[in-house]
Amino acid sequence: MKTLTLGLAFALLATQASAQQTLSTASPIPDGAESRFCYYKGLTYSEDAFVLLVGDNTVTSTVSTVQERLLRCHRDGDGTLKWKPQSTFSTNN
Repeated sequence: MKTLTLGLAFALLATQASAQQTLSTASPIPDGAESRFCYYKGLTYSEDAFVLLVGDNTVTSTVSTVQERLLRCHRDGDGTLKWKPQSTFSTNN
């Protein structure tokens, strides 16, 4: 009985190890996904979606500029979707 239980335990460990190895090498983005979606910070966006990026651009300790950039998910000539800048704003604080 112990031999059967021990053999079953080794078999389960072997299948679990191969399953973990398969998961670690799998891509999180499926094949051909770049022709259907744009990606930003781990999120998926469809065609014509907009994203607003806001960031500080500190020039000196007395002058700082806040930049905002609006990007649109756009279909390129080769059929892939890419982020395309629509406009950029800068404001001084």
